[in-house]
Amino acid sequence: MKPHPKKSLGQHFLADTNYCHKIVRFAHVGPGETVVEIGPGTGQLTRVLLATAKRVIAIEFDAYMVRHLQTELLENLNDPQHQLQLLQADVLNLDWDSVLGPTPIRIIGNLPYNISTRILSNLLTVKNRLVDCTVMVQKEVAQRILADPCSSDYGFFTLLMEYHFQRVPGFDVPAGVFVPKPKVMSSVIKLIPQSPPHPVSDYAAFLELLKIAFQQRRKTLFNNLKSCHQAASLSLALESCDIDARARPQEVTLKQFVCLAEHLTA
Repeated sequence: MKPHPKKSLGQHFLADTNYCHKIVRFAHVGPGETVVEIGPGTGQLTRVLLATAKRVIAIEFDAYMVRHLQTELLENLNDPQHQLQLLQADVLNLDWDSVLGPTPIRIIGNLPYNISTRILSNLLTVKNRLVDCTVMVQKEVAQRILADPCSSDYGFFTLLMEYHFQRVPGFDVPAGVFVPKPKVMSSVIKLIPQSPPHPVSDYAAFLELLKIAFQQRRKTLFNNLKSCHQAASLSLALESCDIDARARPQEVTLKQFVCLAEHLTA
């Protein structure tokens, strides 16, 4: 029976093989690699991955889709050089130790729109065990990840991703290549794990600072932070980090936020 997308799960199946090949090329998947695919859906991208990678671990939440993939892919997979492992699991609560091996691997996938930022945030805990992540997300999310300072898209999530990853823009994917057709454009991007370009000594305090800083974007950074810090020490920290006292949070770079965190938590 042909699978039907579930609106409750935010399922939009990629149906254009040309875009599947384009994604795999952008990801630079090699013939000897193991790839973890998040959200294989009907298996269109999975088929292309199996023709390229040595092994594919496909993580799918929907039990019905897993049974469909078992029939369509596992039972019809005749190439002994390639392996497919299907896991029915919630990627948000996944035991990554049971999936990841001793060597870094690539992650690739068409992430459900409604949980894409939560998935990427969860991957921070295992980023050192990854080669990179090539993901398709709602274009609005991609713009937030790739944004530069002074952009309306620039915010907490931008800085979180910039702190942990090199952010590589890819390409847009039109709504017409999905079933059902979504109401938004999608984008493919790549995230390459990195050591923080400007490390902080207290990571939890740094995240809290960012959250408070962006609570009200129309206010100045000083006004957003003054409820948690004495005005005199805050003014001195802003001056020391070369941040204009009238600057709004979206005008402040990662380096400056790190500097501010170091001064305010010293």
